[in-house]
Amino acid sequence: MASLDIARLRGDIEPFQSELMEEFYRNYAGLKDEMATVEIYDRYAHLFSEAAVSAVKEAMEQSEQQEDSRCMRYLRAFTTTGYLDSSVKVLTDKANTFEAQSIVDLDGEKIPYRAVPVKLRNEPDAEKRRRLFEAKLVETDKLNLTLMERMATVHNLSATLGFKSYGELCATVKRIDYKALEGQMEELLKRTEKLYVEAMGSVLQARAGMSLGEAWSYDIPFAFRGDDFDRHFPKERLVEAFHTTLKGMGIEPSKYENIAVDIEERPKKTSRAFCAPVKVPDDVRLVIMPTGGWKDYEAFFHEGGHAFHFGTAKKSLPAEYRYLGDNSVTEAFAFLMNRLLNNSLWLKKVLGMEQPEDFVRFTLTNELMFLRRYAAKLVYELKLHHAMVSSEYMEVYRSCLQKALRFKHTEKHFLEDVDDALYCADYLRAWILEAQIRAALVDEFGDEWFLNEKSGELLRQLWSYGQKYTADEMVKTLGYVDLDMDPLVMEIERGLGGSG
Repeated sequence: MASLDIARLRGDIEPFQSELMEEFYRNYAGLKDEMATVEIYDRYAHLFSEAAVSAVKEAMEQSEQQEDSRCMRYLRAFTTTGYLDSSVKVLTDKANTFEAQSIVDLDGEKIPYRAVPVKLRNEPDAEKRRRLFEAKLVETDKLNLTLMERMATVHNLSATLGFKSYGELCATVKRIDYKALEGQMEELLKRTEKLYVEAMGSVLQARAGMSLGEAWSYDIPFAFRGDDFDRHFPKERLVEAFHTTLKGMGIEPSKYENIAVDIEERPKKTSRAFCAPVKVPDDVRLVIMPTGGWKDYEAFFHEGGHAFHFGTAKKSLPAEYRYLGDNSVTEAFAFLMNRLLNNSLWLKKVLGMEQPEDFVRFTLTNELMFLRRYAAKLVYELKLHHAMVSSEYMEVYRSCLQKALRFKHTEKHFLEDVDDALYCADYLRAWILEAQIRAALVDEFGDEWFLNEKSGELLRQLWSYGQKYTADEMVKTLGYVDLDMDPLVMEIERGLGGSG
């Protein structure tokens, strides 16, 4: 493929991403039942052909200038994973459309499939939670037929592209040492085991009336509903609290007309908050389905971190740095915002919570649970993506999750609980990076860094780079040698009363 064709590939990154994100936004925001990405992929078929994958790989290997090499690395990951995505686009649309249209029947009550997590979170009756969950699994069985075909196709195509497995493909094009990260996560699981069992067991007993061993995964959202804290987290103050936080750092939200907030409640809107960077930085959409309580704030602040990262990126950056790159970076900025809910000083200063100690312990327990959950997901997904997918991995999934979390899981989520391209590793790297970013902010600006305009100046500078730098590179600009999980784990240990 000629160099002109490489230029065409690079030039089409943004229009493709914009059209695709618009489609995802409309479906997940509950504005459109059917997901229709096939036509979009077909219009940009040249981006994701085997010829494009080979050409970009060749251009990357021949690139002499560092910046060109970096762009080519990101472009290679994009075209390679995009080739797989394009190959399963019909199945992806089918799965997403099924989720948007599927209805769960519980005693005659018709509940949208995507609304079940919200219902489970707010259902105090354990028996009704069980029946609702089991009713949902009837639909999950149907969804799994599509997800199995989709995953099998991705695995087969990885071999076609010359990789031993899908896992090797991800490691190669994303340049992440997953085995080393897995080793870190095994250490984290071991190091936090006793602390987790004690803290999680206490929450479940106090808030759900059951032991850690008795609980099921569907009991966990209710246990962390935290309705006794609701008075501190009214829906009406959600956006205001986020904007107040930004203003404390000298960031004026009203100047960001490019960031739109979609907080409207719609029946088919996904319960999972998300950020849709339709055109970076000009059109960024922050979407949430408010359900009440602290989880609204956590989700909104997380997606708000994404939104202001993308919305502050320099428009002059090449598309590779505005849309591609290491997603651990944008996830770290998202975590930086939502983890303010673990900060006693922020809770006092911004929300006016006079005695935040119990809430902080509560949220830290929740965070440790999720951290261990994603560590277990990495262990599972590395097994899943090492060979060809089969129903045998159902039990592997359940075993990995139950070993790490100690409460019961269904095996039927073994594919629904998997994001593409080992994204669980991006989250884990982001958790580590965020703790190091925050430690640097505290060292430079003090414990009340979120009330210091210089913190905002530093963040705007970091945001302006988009995703030009990887997490491994960014952490070095903050004075660290490499990604180190110690700041993260030590904070949790201190907050939950462990050593460290």
